[in-house]
Amino acid sequence: MFIAIQHQIHDPNQFQQCAEQVFPLPDELHVHHFLPATDLSKASCLYEAPSIEQLRDYLEPKLSEASTQQYFPVTADHAMGLPEAVR
Repeated sequence: MFIAIQHQIHDPNQFQQCAEQVFPLPDELHVHHFLPATDLSKASCLYEAPSIEQLRDYLEPKLSEASTQQYFPVTADHAMGLPEAVR
């Protein structure tokens, strides 16, 4: 399933350091897009994962207190510009 994430970044430097700990991703998770704002106050990501819970359980401990995330499943039937699914 495709999952979008909205990151509200509290500390851009810490977020960058924490985000580097995310990679390499486990085989069942795949990131398609990372779209940071020019001021690094927020970012949007598009992941592919078996579930929101699995993605959240992996990312949250690594992103620490550098950001707050909102996750939501993408309705592929109504989305535009989705990449080909890896799975």
